[in-house]
Amino acid sequence: MTSFLGHDKAQRIFRQSFDKGTLHHAWILAGPKGLGKAGFAKQAAQFLLDSHKGDIYPENGFNLDDMSQGAKLLAARSHPDFRLVQRGGKTDKEDKKAREEGIDSLEEHELKRNISIAQIRGLQPLFATQASISRYRVVVIDAIDDLERGGANALLKNLEEPPKDTVFLLVSHTPERLLPTIRSRCQILRFDPLNDDQMREALSTLAPKLEQTELNALIAAGEGAPGKSLQYIDAGLAELESLAHDIMRTGDKNNQIKSDLARKLSLKAATPRYQAFLSRAPSLMAQHIKTAATNSSFSGSGKAIDTWREASDLASMAIPKALDNQAVIFRLGSLMGSLAEPDRHA
Repeated sequence: MTSFLGHDKAQRIFRQSFDKGTLHHAWILAGPKGLGKAGFAKQAAQFLLDSHKGDIYPENGFNLDDMSQGAKLLAARSHPDFRLVQRGGKTDKEDKKAREEGIDSLEEHELKRNISIAQIRGLQPLFATQASISRYRVVVIDAIDDLERGGANALLKNLEEPPKDTVFLLVSHTPERLLPTIRSRCQILRFDPLNDDQMREALSTLAPKLEQTELNALIAAGEGAPGKSLQYIDAGLAELESLAHDIMRTGDKNNQIKSDLARKLSLKAATPRYQAFLSRAPSLMAQHIKTAATNSSFSGSGKAIDTWREASDLASMAIPKALDNQAVIFRLGSLMGSLAEPDRHA
């Protein structure tokens, strides 16, 4: 199984706890979204579920066997000692698809808003008996941030009185928002963003056909999180960023670039590119402002920051409020163009 670049420290901490016989019953895997925390949780789960075999594992690593019984049962989503708790589908049809093909087969809009209390209560039969074929029972919740309040309280009861030989792996993108009572009963394992070299290696492995310009754009967009970069893989991110830079550099006084961009990204088939542009535009503006601020002749930092804030607010509410795609892109382009003014008067 593929190892997780940049997460050697997390593996080492988890493995040392296991080797010393001091493995905590609940772990919060904390860090920004897209770092690979859920993938790490599944690897740690397989490591625990296969640990009864007595194999000698290399120090500080998981050294997983993809052909083991545990690996095959996990791949088939049928391991009797493992539960993965995630948001379900909004409808019965989507729920069925998730059960048959996995939750990753659903789009964000097809998922329920929260993990329900019923899903947490549904874990109780697992705890009522001993592990079937492994030493441990493992529960992965991805993400615990999605738990509704009742579900969080139900989970807390299991964390306060943990079932024997059961390990909870709780993925969290915003651990500071979790109930203090939950945090206090867990060991926090923090995941740091990858550096550019690690990002390049990870993305080159996951998407080996990427051209260099697109790879560089994805590395910048991911901000240390390969999962975030992969969301943009089909968006032609390099081209979008190039157009954005052209607008901020020239001001696009005749509105040609922003008009063409708005027209192209308003098409239904361009939805992934539209979403990618919404996500990246504020970051590109922030980078432009930071670079311009190093120029002693740049005196419009206050106005520029207000412009960035307006763009960030617009980008964040465009999809939830179903704003007109073409109007949103044109407005974002106009805000970008206004950032060129200080440069032209320098």
